[in-house]
Amino acid sequence: MSALIRYQAAVLLRSNRWIFPLIAYGALIAAGAAASTPLAEGLDWSAAMLVPVVAFLTRSMLMAEPDASRACVAAAAGPARAQLATLLAALGGGIVLGAVGAVFTLLTSEPAGPHTQPGVGGRVTATFHYPGVFVAGLLTAVVCLLVGSAVGALCNPPLLRYPGAAALATLAVVIVALAAGISPANAALRHEGIGGTGAVSAANWPGAVPLLAAAALLAVTWTASVLAATRRERSLG
Repeated sequence: MSALIRYQAAVLLRSNRWIFPLIAYGALIAAGAAASTPLAEGLDWSAAMLVPVVAFLTRSMLMAEPDASRACVAAAAGPARAQLATLLAALGGGIVLGAVGAVFTLLTSEPAGPHTQPGVGGRVTATFHYPGVFVAGLLTAVVCLLVGSAVGALCNPPLLRYPGAAALATLAVVIVALAAGISPANAALRHEGIGGTGAVSAANWPGAVPLLAAAALLAVTWTASVLAATRRERSLG
């Protein structure tokens, strides 16, 4: 499986389809950092932006491999393993983006505590004094990462085969995932800050229910995508 994941990641890198999600995520979190918000709010913003970026990164990953190459990989490793490796490669890319976004937010947002020293060193030291703020932001990012991956798997090939319809469906479901109250990502982002003595030290914990719901949603959509890929390869064979 690790070899398949490396192969799929190499296909994505060679196709240059990763450039747009990377630039989009960088621009979005930079726009959020320009407002000089508290760390907890900045982490929530960078986490929320993972939903559209990971969804379209997954879309890019699912469409990067040529049909002939996909058929060869499916014949050699099995269509289910090949599809799962594709989804895992996209998820790994999302993890990298989320980690970079969290560190960038840490270095540019207001320190996570009162009476901190100015500069990057003061921000890092304050985060060690209030680790809950950063950990809560990472958990929210995990929820949004899982939701974004689920959206990308649900709204793109092999479940939706027409590129135009898949792109519009991805965009529409991303909006629903961020705006609808039943969405795990929306629920995680709406969770009230707790655990601090002031606004700058309050941790926005996402809660266990959104995290479990996002994991369940990911499992369902990935399973559907893998089964659809298996049926597609069998019908072509």
